[in-house]
Amino acid sequence: MSEDAVIPNAAQRSAATVDLDAKVAYLQTLLGPGDEAIETHFAWVFLAGSRALKLRKPVRRDSMDYSTIAARRHDSEEEVRLNRRLAPHVYLGTLALAHDGSGRLAIGGTGEPVDWLVEMRRLDRARMLDALLARGAAPEVALARVARLLAAFYAREPAAISDGATLDARLRRQVAANYQALQTLEPEASAALRDAQLAFLDGRRAWIDSRAEGGCIVEAHGDLRPEHILVDDPPAVIDCLEFDRNLRILDRAEELAFLELECARLGHAMQGRWLLEECLAQLGDRIAAPMLLFYRSHRAATRGKLYAWRSLEADGSPEDWRAKARSYLVGALEDARLAARD
Repeated sequence: MSEDAVIPNAAQRSAATVDLDAKVAYLQTLLGPGDEAIETHFAWVFLAGSRALKLRKPVRRDSMDYSTIAARRHDSEEEVRLNRRLAPHVYLGTLALAHDGSGRLAIGGTGEPVDWLVEMRRLDRARMLDALLARGAAPEVALARVARLLAAFYAREPAAISDGATLDARLRRQVAANYQALQTLEPEASAALRDAQLAFLDGRRAWIDSRAEGGCIVEAHGDLRPEHILVDDPPAVIDCLEFDRNLRILDRAEELAFLELECARLGHAMQGRWLLEECLAQLGDRIAAPMLLFYRSHRAATRGKLYAWRSLEADGSPEDWRAKARSYLVGALEDARLAARD
């Protein structure tokens, strides 16, 4: 279809009053057979032909602020910049969604921009790691390409934190924040988790110092899950956590432990462990096994916190979100106890 279209009943609208529904309605006119529109909490994604177009919703939450056109443009540009670190051939750029003042929208038009889109290559969902694992179709040669991509990424990223005191304080704040969210669901278990993790930090300060001083804390991907990893030639990792740099600051081993955790939760612990160990080997990173257990526990608790928050929202089934939060809490506590024994 043509990439311009008249907005129904919008001939008299100014660019400033083109609402989200009108933008979505226009972008849906671009869809053909086999295409689809996907709505998430914070965006709409339109899979149209060989490309994907992402439109942010005008929402604000905590550190995420998409409430103005200027903010959505900035965040769209940041999404492209950050994701090109691990998926340069996927993220094509940003496009203006423009309004000519007479009720007509166009992508890249000459009128006033009313929003901004991220343009990406459309990926084959069947080639994402979670889908391949589900089919038993993720051979080591393909996973090796992913490991090389990740190891090269972590090796070239500069240190974001280089002193142990800063890292230690940061981890303690995060442990406390996770506890505050999880204790609303399971007070005793969340307190036991907090105490075990803080005890670990109390007894392993030398390890924390070593991680920071060794340049291991970097501006990472931030959301390294199997569904974000394209297993292809070349591979790619998409959908980094772009809206808050603070949330991307991670020990590379912690991020890899999160990937291991998510693979294990899909029933494929062996592949997750292989990716973690192969990346660390390529980096020459000989992190102690208890430190990896702590990081996996910490990531599980953080994930549980997100689901605990989600259970307070109006959409979906609160009990489903609470069940997911509890399942992460159980795993986090088990790993924290194992880390303390080793």
